[in-house]
Amino acid sequence: MRKWALILLAATALLTSTTCKDSPTAPDVKTLIGTWNATKAEFVSVVNSTTKQDIVAGGSTLTLVLSTSTFVFTITDPGQAPKVATGTWSVSSDTFTLTWSTGFAGESQFDFVLNGDHLTLTGGHLPFDFTVGNFEEALLNLILVRQ
Repeated sequence: MRKWALILLAATALLTSTTCKDSPTAPDVKTLIGTWNATKAEFVSVVNSTTKQDIVAGGSTLTLVLSTSTFVFTITDPGQAPKVATGTWSVSSDTFTLTWSTGFAGESQFDFVLNGDHLTLTGGHLPFDFTVGNFEEALLNLILVRQ
């Protein structure tokens, strides 16, 4: 009888640990509000993943300013006027979404990791001009730090 009680207790513990895990939740929006500066902004060609360009390493700056529900996305290339795009943003437990109003069309969904004042966004679809005048679909990977 005691053996069955121990087996039942072990089975209950196992089921509880596998079915009642805490599900991840979205971070509080307040933890993301602010100005984020890119230390890396790498565009990777969807067609050929060996074609990559880190615009920050090339001298450009990229800033993402998040308010409660809107954003301003600014890229400034050396010697050129800033390119500004705007829209709304949202976050779930595993996806960070930028929905473009100006500058780009549709939305870009990123996998993300927030670790204190560091925000990593990976895999957002955006067009990029790898060769002058030839925009193509690219994935944008960002490493951002809070200003």
